[in-house]
Amino acid sequence: MDIEKSQTNEVKWKEMKELMHMSRAVFDYAQEQIEMAYHEQNPVLLEKETDYVFTKLLASLSTLFPEQLVGISIKPFLFSTSHLFSSTHKNKLFKWLDRLYQLDLPASDMDFGKLKIDFELWYYELGGDFIEFSYQKSYLMKPSEAAEALGISTVTLHKYIKQGLECLDNGSQNKIPKHAVELLKDPVYGVLMQLIGQKKKRLHQKPAERLGEIYKEIAEYQIRYGAATVHEAFAEYDGDEMDDPTDYYRWKDLTEEITEILKDTGGGK
Repeated sequence: MDIEKSQTNEVKWKEMKELMHMSRAVFDYAQEQIEMAYHEQNPVLLEKETDYVFTKLLASLSTLFPEQLVGISIKPFLFSTSHLFSSTHKNKLFKWLDRLYQLDLPASDMDFGKLKIDFELWYYELGGDFIEFSYQKSYLMKPSEAAEALGISTVTLHKYIKQGLECLDNGSQNKIPKHAVELLKDPVYGVLMQLIGQKKKRLHQKPAERLGEIYKEIAEYQIRYGAATVHEAFAEYDGDEMDDPTDYYRWKDLTEEITEILKDTGGGK
């Protein structure tokens, strides 16, 4: 029975991939159009190609991962012309095109999680402010299960949730998507997942409430390391030299977030 199910899934993945696959001709044409848009400084063409890549990604995520996702909801937004013509955006467009062209299935929870995180970050970079992923019930874990998989206590898990570990407030015990557990084991994507979690908080909290949370969390780091600032605590190291750079990047990001909040509210001049 398991063999039959596996074979059925392989056929299903193959059919879905063929449906969503980007042909070489389309890939080459999209690259040419993007290059033309930048060469001619054509905002209409560039927005059209950006919308194509973004929509294709959204459709691929929604369609190719039925075991993980029920659906994705986003709030419509307008592209920023200045951002579209930035070198950062140009590089992202070509990277996403290549990623779409080479997208392979089936994907592990880690691979799905990385794709989901990168797409979510890009959505916010483009100017969006609301994106929500709905997961299959079978893809969600209880906090106790997630803690056991990570080899930590539930107390530590709740600390990670507070810091930005993806956790759904869905009124049930099954709240943590499986990829979140895998991403927490990765020093880079674990931090990126936390950044997204904090960004969502910032978008839905009043500045004073968010600042209060940040100051409290920074105070915990100050006590732990016996230092007033992240630069003082990690004066002899940087993130690339550490076995576990989580605290370094987390403290650094919190400090930068304070600056952003104060700037947005007219303070910190």
